[in-house]
Amino acid sequence: MHQLLSSVAFLCLLALPLAAQEEALHGTWEGTYVDEESNKITTRLTFEADGTFALDQNIEGGEGDVESPIETLSVQFTGTYRVAGDSLWVDIAELHYIVDDEKMNSAEFREFLEEFFIGFARGFARLAADLEGVSDEDYPAFEQAFVDEFLAELDEDEFLAELGLGEFEKINSTYAIEGDTLFITTTEEGGVETVELHRIDVASAVAPTSWGALKAAWRR
Repeated sequence: MHQLLSSVAFLCLLALPLAAQEEALHGTWEGTYVDEESNKITTRLTFEADGTFALDQNIEGGEGDVESPIETLSVQFTGTYRVAGDSLWVDIAELHYIVDDEKMNSAEFREFLEEFFIGFARGFARLAADLEGVSDEDYPAFEQAFVDEFLAELDEDEFLAELGLGEFEKINSTYAIEGDTLFITTTEEGGVETVELHRIDVASAVAPTSWGALKAAWRR
């Protein structure tokens, strides 16, 4: 019995640093960075003690973006997380987009973007048809082929394809906390990326910003 109690006490001592580290993760963290296409992205990440998390990203496009039908865009993720040592596993359960104060799921947002891109492609089809001298009689077929090819390239580029509903995966990262700064490092096919976030007052808010180059921001 004494040996058993000693073993239990030893295991508890081992668990203390991990529990303390996870507790230090609880709260709200925020950071802003500019990606390779000059898009300003503000990220707010909240870890709850019950093992759930929420992540909000507000996107502000850089200069030279294609004109967009969206004034403001926020992307919201929710799900669960767990830690072991410096490892952090995140399981995304839901994803929503806030477009000009309207909340959409992935399917609705994909449809919204497809409608915009179809209109965008039709405008280019008209210009191309004029340059190539396409007759009015042949134009409907020419336009349809042009639009179909345009959308197919978006799917092949994994942009619209990545907006599929229910295709979320667990994300495995490592993390470190230094004072009021949280570093999250994730390894993907494109390399290693470290995000730096700072602890904030949960009462503060992140205002939605303008949309720009969503394609680049989505891949972050």
